[in-house]
Amino acid sequence: KFKYALIVLSMVILSCGSDDDGSPTGEPDSGIDFEGNATAEYTLTFDTSFSEADFPEEYPSNPSFGPVIAIVHSPSINVFQSGNVASDGLAAYVETGDVDALASELTGQEGDSEGLFFIQTASNASAVGTSSFDITFTPTRTRVTFLAKLNPSPDWFVGAASLDIVDGNTLKEEIQTGLVLLDGGTKAGETYESSSVSENNTIGVCEDVPYSDGSIFVQSLGNLTITRN
Repeated sequence: KFKYALIVLSMVILSCGSDDDGSPTGEPDSGIDFEGNATAEYTLTFDTSFSEADFPEEYPSNPSFGPVIAIVHSPSINVFQSGNVASDGLAAYVETGDVDALASELTGQEGDSEGLFFIQTASNASAVGTSSFDITFTPTRTRVTFLAKLNPSPDWFVGAASLDIVDGNTLKEEIQTGLVLLDGGTKAGETYESSSVSENNTIGVCEDVPYSDGSIFVQSLGNLTITRN
């Protein structure tokens, strides 16, 4: 099992406008589908399938993913987006696994009065296997961004950005998504072990060797499932 730590980066309630019914603008009513103390518990499951049989080209000797992180956040926070240039905080994570730099960046993204989110971290996940841990949502933290750096690699990772657990005024029972290898665009390395010069490209799917054979089809490295408890 993962030994994981909950890093609470802000406990400040968002200063939002209100609708006539008193609920925060753009957010679900705090009483809708949230029970007890207005939280919703989910289990995040990370299934990995980065095997030498499937990816024989220059397969690294001791691959892993991580540290694995789940960022539960408000809809206004953007951690990463395919086609955009990686932020300094994301670059630090995908290159070296530095979670603190990313956390500091997110803290200041909306200012101290509106930085309502938390990061839950877990140790590295195996290249082939299943790992899981629980995450908690609130009426103002209804999105989750998942990140897992590939080790070793220049700046490659798997991730899912800003997954929404709310469907109208109802909480989703389950979210599933496949995970392909993404290139952070910050290093120009072309092998798993390379530590090459910096570049300033956009985030995108890895489509070249050694991960891919350059064909249109890009094989998944695993799946992410988020299930309501």
